[in-house]
Amino acid sequence: MKLRWFKWVCVAVMLCGLAGSAVAGTATPADFTGKEWQRSSTSEKLAFLYGVSSTVAIEHLVAEKQGTEASVFVSAWLKAFGDESWTQIQKKLDDWYAAHPAESGRSVFDVLWYEFMAPDDK
Repeated sequence: MKLRWFKWVCVAVMLCGLAGSAVAGTATPADFTGKEWQRSSTSEKLAFLYGVSSTVAIEHLVAEKQGTEASVFVSAWLKAFGDESWTQIQKKLDDWYAAHPAESGRSVFDVLWYEFMAPDDK
């Protein structure tokens, strides 16, 4: 069982690394802003979202196996995007940045959190 868990973690780390390498040289994930998002190809955007979604899925699985609550971020992600495809999430981000050009310097994670996942926490 531990070996299986370890394999899942390794896969997640590799996938997150691939998503990060898609935008390597432009920004770190914490600094990945709308400017980089808008310059990224569809494949790069989907790779980023795949990495985030994979991390969310793994954390959710771990919490479930341990009988604990998932983090606030994971719970909010599942509530906001649980039934949506990565393409739908990409379109939401594309549309948001297009409608708010003056905020292209905002981090993608900041927009995901404050505009989609926890809009009541403004």
